[in-house]
Amino acid sequence: MDAMRARWVWGALLAISSGCALDYQSPAARQELQAPTEPQEPPQVVDTPTIRQTKEADDAEVRSTVLGWIERIDQAERSPRNTVRPAADVNVVRHEEPPVPTTEPAPPSSANAPDGEPESQPSQPPEASPPSRLPATDPPRIRAVSVRAAEASEPPSSPSSAREVVAPRVNAAAEAANAPPSLRDLIERLPPAPEGSFRAQLDRRMLWVVAGDYERARSPLELVTAEQQELAARFIEAWIVIRNWHLGDQATAAAAATRELEALQVALRRVSDLSVPVVRMCRSVRGFGQYDAIEPPRFLAGVVNEFVLYCELRDFVSERGDDGLYTTKFDLTTTILDRSGQTVLEIKDTDIVDRCANRRQDCFIPRLVRLPASLSPGSYVVKATVIDKLGQKVAENRAAFELAAAP
Repeated sequence: MDAMRARWVWGALLAISSGCALDYQSPAARQELQAPTEPQEPPQVVDTPTIRQTKEADDAEVRSTVLGWIERIDQAERSPRNTVRPAADVNVVRHEEPPVPTTEPAPPSSANAPDGEPESQPSQPPEASPPSRLPATDPPRIRAVSVRAAEASEPPSSPSSAREVVAPRVNAAAEAANAPPSLRDLIERLPPAPEGSFRAQLDRRMLWVVAGDYERARSPLELVTAEQQELAARFIEAWIVIRNWHLGDQATAAAAATRELEALQVALRRVSDLSVPVVRMCRSVRGFGQYDAIEPPRFLAGVVNEFVLYCELRDFVSERGDDGLYTTKFDLTTTILDRSGQTVLEIKDTDIVDRCANRRQDCFIPRLVRLPASLSPGSYVVKATVIDKLGQKVAENRAAFELAAAP
Protein backbone atom coordinates (compact mmCIF):
# COMPACT_ATOMS: atom_id res chain seq x y z
CA MET A 1 0.00 0.00 0.00
CA ASP A 2 2.83 2.38 0.84
CA ALA A 3 4.51 1.52 -2.45
CA MET A 4 1.35 2.32 -4.39
CA ARG A 5 0.96 5.67 -2.65
CA ALA A 6 4.55 6.48 -3.30
CA ARG A 7 4.04 5.77 -6.97
CA TRP A 8 0.98 8.07 -7.08
CA VAL A 9 2.93 10.86 -5.51
CA TRP A 10 5.84 10.43 -7.85
CA GLY A 11 3.45 10.30 -10.81
CA ALA A 12 1.70 13.52 -9.78
CA LEU A 13 4.98 15.32 -9.40
CA LEU A 14 6.14 14.15 -12.82
CA ALA A 15 2.90 15.26 -14.42
CA ILE A 16 3.03 18.71 -12.94
CA SER A 17 6.65 19.12 -13.86
CA SER A 18 6.23 17.84 -17.45
CA GLY A 19 2.92 19.65 -18.09
CA CYS A 20 1.01 16.47 -18.83
CA ALA A 21 -2.70 16.09 -18.19
CA LEU A 22 -3.60 14.85 -14.69
CA ASP A 23 -6.23 12.49 -15.92
CA TYR A 24 -3.81 10.33 -17.81
CA GLN A 25 -3.48 6.82 -16.32
CA SER A 26 -1.19 4.12 -17.49
CA PRO A 27 -2.37 0.55 -17.89
CA ALA A 28 -0.22 -0.47 -14.94
CA ALA A 29 -1.81 2.18 -12.79
CA ARG A 30 -5.26 1.09 -13.75
CA GLN A 31 -4.35 -2.47 -12.84
CA GLU A 32 -3.05 -1.39 -9.47
CA LEU A 33 -6.24 0.56 -8.79
CA GLN A 34 -8.31 -2.49 -9.56
CA ALA A 35 -6.07 -4.76 -7.34
CA PRO A 36 -7.26 -5.87 -3.88
CA THR A 37 -6.50 -3.75 -0.87
CA GLU A 38 -4.24 -6.40 0.78
CA PRO A 39 -1.06 -7.02 -1.28
CA GLN A 40 0.32 -10.52 -1.44
CA GLU A 41 3.90 -11.33 -0.50
CA PRO A 42 6.19 -12.39 -3.31
CA PRO A 43 6.54 -16.14 -3.66
CA GLN A 44 9.56 -17.86 -2.05
CA VAL A 45 11.62 -20.53 -3.66
CA VAL A 46 12.20 -23.43 -1.21
CA ASP A 47 14.41 -26.37 -1.93
CA THR A 48 12.29 -28.99 -0.18
CA PRO A 49 14.35 -32.05 -1.04
CA THR A 50 17.51 -30.50 0.45
CA ILE A 51 15.83 -29.71 3.83
CA ARG A 52 14.28 -33.19 4.02
CA GLN A 53 17.60 -34.88 3.36
CA THR A 54 19.36 -32.78 6.01
CA LYS A 55 16.69 -33.57 8.63
CA GLU A 56 16.85 -37.28 7.91
CA ALA A 57 20.63 -37.21 8.27
CA ASP A 58 20.37 -35.33 11.57
CA ASP A 59 17.74 -37.75 12.89
CA ALA A 60 19.93 -40.71 12.01
CA GLU A 61 22.93 -39.14 13.72
CA VAL A 62 20.91 -38.29 16.87
CA ARG A 63 19.48 -41.82 16.91
CA SER A 64 23.00 -43.31 16.67
CA THR A 65 24.31 -41.06 19.46
CA VAL A 66 21.38 -41.87 21.80
CA LEU A 67 21.77 -45.62 21.18
CA GLY A 68 25.48 -45.33 21.96
CA TRP A 69 24.73 -43.61 25.26
CA ILE A 70 22.16 -46.24 26.21
CA GLU A 71 24.65 -49.01 25.46
CA ARG A 72 27.32 -47.33 27.61
CA ILE A 73 24.84 -46.94 30.51
CA ASP A 74 23.92 -50.63 30.29
CA GLN A 75 27.60 -51.59 30.32
CA ALA A 76 28.21 -49.36 33.36
CA GLU A 77 25.30 -51.00 35.21
CA ARG A 78 26.73 -54.45 34.54
CA SER A 79 30.28 -53.42 35.54
CA PRO A 80 31.41 -53.32 39.28
CA ARG A 81 32.00 -49.58 39.12
CA ASN A 82 29.46 -47.35 40.81
CA THR A 83 29.79 -44.34 38.52
CA VAL A 84 28.98 -43.83 34.86
CA ARG A 85 31.62 -42.01 32.92
CA PRO A 86 30.81 -41.24 29.29
CA ALA A 87 33.43 -41.90 26.70
CA ALA A 88 35.65 -39.02 25.77
CA ASP A 89 35.42 -39.74 22.05
CA VAL A 90 31.80 -38.52 21.59
CA ASN A 91 31.75 -36.29 18.56
CA VAL A 92 29.52 -33.18 18.49
CA VAL A 93 28.30 -32.26 14.97
CA ARG A 94 27.62 -28.63 14.18
CA HIS A 95 25.38 -27.60 11.27
CA GLU A 96 25.58 -24.38 9.39
CA GLU A 97 22.04 -24.80 7.98
CA PRO A 98 19.00 -23.31 9.72
CA PRO A 99 18.47 -24.88 13.13
CA VAL A 100 16.32 -27.95 13.20
CA PRO A 101 14.82 -29.12 16.52
CA THR A 102 16.79 -32.15 17.65
CA THR A 103 17.26 -34.13 20.85
CA GLU A 104 21.03 -34.16 20.82
CA PRO A 105 22.57 -35.31 24.15
CA ALA A 106 24.77 -33.01 26.17
CA PRO A 107 28.50 -33.44 25.63
CA PRO A 108 30.70 -34.65 28.51
CA SER A 109 31.56 -32.05 31.12
CA SER A 110 34.97 -30.58 31.58
CA ALA A 111 35.45 -32.61 34.77
CA ASN A 112 35.37 -35.89 32.81
CA ALA A 113 37.31 -34.61 29.77
CA PRO A 114 40.97 -35.60 29.49
CA ASP A 115 43.54 -33.09 30.69
CA GLY A 116 44.83 -30.73 28.08
CA GLU A 117 41.79 -30.94 25.75
CA PRO A 118 39.51 -27.89 25.53
CA GLU A 119 35.90 -28.33 26.42
CA SER A 120 33.72 -28.56 23.34
CA GLN A 121 30.78 -26.16 23.24
CA PRO A 122 27.71 -27.19 21.25
CA SER A 123 26.14 -24.69 18.89
CA GLN A 124 22.70 -25.24 20.41
CA PRO A 125 21.70 -26.19 23.97
CA PRO A 126 20.31 -29.73 23.93
CA GLU A 127 16.67 -30.19 24.76
CA ALA A 128 17.23 -33.40 26.71
CA SER A 129 20.22 -35.26 28.21
CA PRO A 130 20.59 -38.93 29.06
CA PRO A 131 19.17 -39.61 32.53
CA SER A 132 21.75 -40.27 35.27
CA ARG A 133 20.84 -43.72 36.52
CA LEU A 134 22.52 -45.31 39.54
CA PRO A 135 23.85 -48.84 39.07
CA ALA A 136 21.57 -51.51 40.39
CA THR A 137 22.99 -53.19 43.51
CA ASP A 138 21.76 -56.09 45.61
CA PRO A 139 20.13 -55.15 48.93
CA PRO A 140 22.23 -55.89 52.08
CA ARG A 141 21.74 -59.29 53.63
CA ILE A 142 22.34 -60.40 57.25
CA ARG A 143 24.45 -63.53 57.11
CA ALA A 144 25.29 -64.01 60.84
CA VAL A 145 24.25 -62.52 64.18
CA SER A 146 26.29 -62.89 67.40
CA VAL A 147 25.02 -61.86 70.84
CA ARG A 148 27.21 -61.49 73.94
CA ALA A 149 26.57 -60.18 77.41
CA ALA A 150 28.22 -56.98 78.51
CA GLU A 151 31.15 -57.57 80.86
CA ALA A 152 30.94 -56.14 84.33
CA SER A 153 34.47 -54.75 84.13
CA GLU A 154 33.63 -52.61 81.10
CA PRO A 155 32.90 -49.01 82.14
CA PRO A 156 29.64 -47.56 80.85
CA SER A 157 30.00 -45.66 77.64
CA SER A 158 29.17 -42.10 78.53
CA PRO A 159 31.11 -39.60 76.41
CA SER A 160 32.12 -36.42 78.12
CA SER A 161 30.45 -34.40 75.40
CA ALA A 162 27.07 -35.82 76.38
CA ARG A 163 27.42 -34.87 80.05
CA GLU A 164 25.23 -32.07 81.25
CA VAL A 165 27.11 -28.91 82.06
CA VAL A 166 26.10 -27.82 85.54
CA ALA A 167 26.39 -24.24 86.65
CA PRO A 168 28.89 -23.66 89.46
CA ARG A 169 27.55 -23.70 92.99
CA VAL A 170 29.05 -22.60 96.27
CA ASN A 171 30.66 -25.36 98.37
CA ALA A 172 29.66 -28.06 95.87
CA ALA A 173 31.82 -30.97 94.77
CA ALA A 174 32.88 -31.11 91.12
CA GLU A 175 34.87 -33.54 89.02
CA ALA A 176 36.12 -33.36 85.46
CA ALA A 177 35.18 -36.14 83.04
CA ASN A 178 38.79 -36.76 82.01
CA ALA A 179 40.19 -36.70 85.55
CA PRO A 180 42.11 -39.89 86.47
CA PRO A 181 40.29 -42.13 88.93
CA SER A 182 41.47 -42.20 92.52
CA LEU A 183 43.16 -45.20 94.10
CA ARG A 184 40.03 -45.96 96.09
CA ASP A 185 37.97 -46.11 92.90
CA LEU A 186 40.48 -48.47 91.34
CA ILE A 187 40.41 -50.75 94.39
CA GLU A 188 36.61 -50.80 94.31
CA ARG A 189 36.69 -51.94 90.67
CA LEU A 190 39.01 -54.87 91.41
CA PRO A 191 37.40 -58.32 91.33
CA PRO A 192 36.76 -59.88 94.75
CA ALA A 193 39.63 -61.82 96.28
CA PRO A 194 39.28 -65.62 96.27
CA GLU A 195 37.96 -67.03 99.51
CA GLY A 196 40.67 -68.42 101.76
CA SER A 197 43.49 -66.82 99.77
CA PHE A 198 45.84 -65.30 102.35
CA ARG A 199 47.99 -63.52 99.78
CA ALA A 200 45.13 -61.95 97.78
CA GLN A 201 43.36 -60.67 100.91
CA LEU A 202 46.59 -59.27 102.35
CA ASP A 203 47.37 -57.51 99.07
CA ARG A 204 43.94 -55.89 99.11
CA ARG A 205 44.48 -54.57 102.66
CA MET A 206 47.90 -53.24 101.73
CA LEU A 207 46.25 -51.22 98.96
CA TRP A 208 43.76 -49.82 101.45
CA VAL A 209 46.69 -48.70 103.64
CA VAL A 210 48.22 -46.86 100.67
CA ALA A 211 44.83 -45.31 99.90
CA GLY A 212 44.59 -44.08 103.51
CA ASP A 213 41.48 -46.12 104.42
CA TYR A 214 42.79 -47.70 107.64
CA GLU A 215 39.39 -49.00 108.70
CA ARG A 216 39.13 -51.29 105.69
CA ALA A 217 42.81 -52.18 105.96
CA ARG A 218 42.24 -53.47 109.53
CA SER A 219 39.26 -55.64 108.57
CA PRO A 220 39.89 -59.33 109.45
CA LEU A 221 40.73 -61.90 106.81
CA GLU A 222 38.26 -64.63 105.91
CA LEU A 223 38.77 -68.41 106.03
CA VAL A 224 42.39 -68.34 107.26
CA THR A 225 44.13 -69.82 110.28
CA ALA A 226 44.51 -67.96 113.56
CA GLU A 227 48.25 -67.63 113.00
CA GLN A 228 47.74 -66.10 109.58
CA GLN A 229 45.09 -63.74 110.96
CA GLU A 230 47.43 -62.48 113.66
CA LEU A 231 50.34 -62.19 111.26
CA ALA A 232 48.31 -60.08 108.81
CA ALA A 233 46.98 -57.85 111.60
CA ARG A 234 50.44 -57.19 113.04
CA PHE A 235 51.88 -56.52 109.60
CA ILE A 236 49.16 -54.00 108.70
CA GLU A 237 49.51 -52.20 112.05
CA ALA A 238 53.28 -51.94 111.67
CA TRP A 239 52.88 -50.57 108.18
CA ILE A 240 50.35 -47.97 109.31
CA VAL A 241 52.63 -46.77 112.11
CA ILE A 242 55.65 -46.49 109.81
CA ARG A 243 53.57 -44.72 107.15
CA ASN A 244 52.40 -42.13 109.71
CA TRP A 245 55.94 -41.54 110.99
CA HIS A 246 55.84 -37.84 110.02
CA LEU A 247 52.66 -37.05 111.96
CA GLY A 248 54.30 -36.56 115.36
CA ASP A 249 57.50 -36.76 117.37
CA GLN A 250 60.06 -39.07 115.81
CA ALA A 251 61.00 -40.66 119.13
CA THR A 252 57.37 -41.45 119.91
CA ALA A 253 56.81 -42.75 116.40
CA ALA A 254 59.93 -44.94 116.63
CA ALA A 255 58.79 -46.44 119.93
CA ALA A 256 55.36 -47.19 118.49
CA ALA A 257 56.93 -48.75 115.40
CA THR A 258 59.21 -50.89 117.58
CA ARG A 259 56.26 -52.24 119.54
CA GLU A 260 54.40 -53.11 116.36
CA LEU A 261 57.49 -54.77 114.89
CA GLU A 262 57.97 -56.82 118.05
CA ALA A 263 54.38 -57.94 117.85
CA LEU A 264 54.99 -58.83 114.22
CA GLN A 265 58.02 -60.90 115.24
CA VAL A 266 55.92 -62.77 117.77
CA ALA A 267 53.36 -63.56 115.10
CA LEU A 268 56.13 -64.72 112.80
CA ARG A 269 57.56 -67.04 115.46
CA ARG A 270 54.25 -68.82 115.75
CA VAL A 271 54.34 -69.83 112.12
CA SER A 272 58.10 -70.31 111.80
CA ASP A 273 60.10 -73.42 112.75
CA LEU A 274 61.97 -73.83 116.01
CA SER A 275 65.72 -73.59 115.57
CA VAL A 276 68.78 -74.63 117.59
CA PRO A 277 71.43 -72.52 115.84
CA VAL A 278 74.27 -73.11 118.34
CA VAL A 279 75.42 -76.36 120.06
CA ARG A 280 78.76 -76.28 121.88
CA MET A 281 80.67 -78.58 124.22
CA CYS A 282 81.94 -76.25 126.93
CA ARG A 283 83.88 -76.33 130.16
CA SER A 284 81.60 -73.71 131.69
CA VAL A 285 78.60 -71.53 130.71
CA ARG A 286 78.08 -68.16 132.37
CA GLY A 287 75.12 -66.74 130.38
CA PHE A 288 73.61 -66.27 127.00
CA GLY A 289 76.47 -66.38 124.52
CA GLN A 290 79.03 -66.51 127.37
CA TYR A 291 80.75 -69.88 127.53
CA ASP A 292 84.20 -71.53 127.42
CA ALA A 293 84.14 -73.99 124.53
CA ILE A 294 86.39 -77.07 124.49
CA GLU A 295 88.59 -76.71 121.43
CA PRO A 296 89.24 -79.23 120.06
CA PRO A 297 86.61 -81.44 121.72
CA ARG A 298 88.87 -84.43 122.63
CA PHE A 299 88.73 -86.58 125.77
CA LEU A 300 90.75 -89.47 127.22
CA ALA A 301 89.11 -92.89 126.92
CA GLY A 302 88.81 -95.24 129.93
CA VAL A 303 87.97 -92.46 132.42
CA VAL A 304 84.84 -90.45 133.28
CA ASN A 305 84.68 -87.21 131.29
CA GLU A 306 82.31 -84.24 131.75
CA PHE A 307 81.27 -81.29 129.62
CA VAL A 308 78.44 -78.75 129.52
CA LEU A 309 76.29 -78.91 126.39
CA TYR A 310 75.28 -75.35 125.48
CA CYS A 311 72.06 -75.25 123.35
CA GLU A 312 70.86 -71.88 122.03
CA LEU A 313 67.16 -71.69 120.98
CA ARG A 314 65.21 -69.33 118.74
CA ASP A 315 61.70 -68.93 117.32
CA PHE A 316 59.89 -70.58 120.22
CA VAL A 317 56.45 -69.65 121.57
CA SER A 318 55.81 -67.84 124.84
CA GLU A 319 52.40 -67.33 126.37
CA ARG A 320 51.40 -64.78 128.95
CA GLY A 321 49.69 -66.27 131.98
CA ASP A 322 47.27 -64.88 134.55
CA ASP A 323 50.18 -63.77 136.74
CA GLY A 324 51.45 -61.53 133.90
CA LEU A 325 54.54 -63.66 133.27
CA TYR A 326 55.49 -65.13 129.92
CA THR A 327 55.88 -68.91 130.10
CA THR A 328 57.92 -71.19 127.84
CA LYS A 329 58.04 -75.00 128.03
CA PHE A 330 60.64 -77.33 126.48
CA ASP A 331 61.65 -80.98 126.36
CA LEU A 332 65.34 -81.72 125.83
CA THR A 333 66.84 -85.06 124.81
CA THR A 334 70.63 -85.47 124.76
CA THR A 335 71.91 -88.48 122.81
CA ILE A 336 75.48 -89.83 122.37
CA LEU A 337 76.00 -91.78 119.13
CA ASP A 338 79.04 -93.83 118.11
CA ARG A 339 80.59 -94.07 114.66
CA SER A 340 78.02 -96.63 113.49
CA GLY A 341 75.07 -94.48 114.65
CA GLN A 342 74.21 -96.59 117.66
CA THR A 343 72.97 -94.84 120.81
CA VAL A 344 75.44 -95.34 123.65
CA LEU A 345 73.95 -92.75 126.04
CA GLU A 346 70.60 -90.91 126.23
CA ILE A 347 69.49 -88.26 128.72
CA LYS A 348 65.89 -86.93 128.72
CA ASP A 349 64.83 -83.70 130.41
CA THR A 350 61.09 -83.00 130.35
CA ASP A 351 59.07 -79.95 131.34
CA ILE A 352 61.86 -77.40 131.25
CA VAL A 353 59.82 -74.32 132.17
CA ASP A 354 60.93 -70.71 131.96
CA ARG A 355 58.97 -67.73 133.30
CA CYS A 356 59.92 -64.15 132.66
CA ALA A 357 58.31 -60.75 133.07
CA ASN A 358 59.27 -59.90 129.49
CA ARG A 359 58.77 -61.98 126.43
CA ARG A 360 62.03 -63.71 125.53
CA GLN A 361 63.27 -63.43 121.98
CA ASP A 362 65.80 -66.24 122.43
CA CYS A 363 67.23 -68.38 125.23
CA PHE A 364 69.70 -71.19 125.94
CA ILE A 365 69.64 -74.47 127.86
CA PRO A 366 72.83 -75.81 129.52
CA ARG A 367 73.04 -79.55 130.14
CA LEU A 368 75.80 -81.26 132.07
CA VAL A 369 76.85 -84.54 130.37
CA ARG A 370 79.00 -87.27 131.93
CA LEU A 371 80.67 -89.76 129.63
CA PRO A 372 81.12 -93.20 131.19
CA ALA A 373 84.58 -94.77 131.35
CA SER A 374 83.28 -97.81 129.48
CA LEU A 375 83.22 -96.00 126.15
CA SER A 376 85.90 -97.25 123.81
CA PRO A 377 88.21 -94.90 121.90
CA GLY A 378 86.81 -93.50 118.67
CA SER A 379 84.67 -90.76 117.13
CA TYR A 380 81.31 -89.84 118.69
CA VAL A 381 78.46 -87.39 118.14
CA VAL A 382 76.34 -85.58 120.70
CA LYS A 383 72.81 -84.71 119.45
CA ALA A 384 70.47 -82.21 121.14
CA THR A 385 66.73 -82.57 120.35
CA VAL A 386 64.48 -79.79 121.66
CA ILE A 387 60.66 -79.79 121.63
CA ASP A 388 58.69 -76.56 122.00
CA LYS A 389 55.63 -77.81 123.85
CA LEU A 390 53.58 -74.63 123.44
CA GLY A 391 54.35 -74.17 119.76
CA GLN A 392 54.34 -77.92 119.01
CA LYS A 393 57.63 -77.65 117.14
CA VAL A 394 60.82 -79.75 117.15
CA ALA A 395 64.42 -78.93 116.27
CA GLU A 396 67.84 -80.55 116.71
CA ASN A 397 71.55 -79.92 116.22
CA ARG A 398 74.77 -81.92 116.61
CA ALA A 399 78.40 -81.60 117.65
CA ALA A 400 81.23 -84.16 117.14
CA PHE A 401 83.94 -85.14 119.65
CA GLU A 402 86.60 -87.82 119.97
CA LEU A 403 87.76 -90.26 122.68
CA ALA A 404 91.47 -90.97 122.48
CA ALA A 405 93.20 -94.03 123.93
CA ALA A 406 95.56 -93.58 126.86
CA PRO A 407 99.25 -93.47 125.89
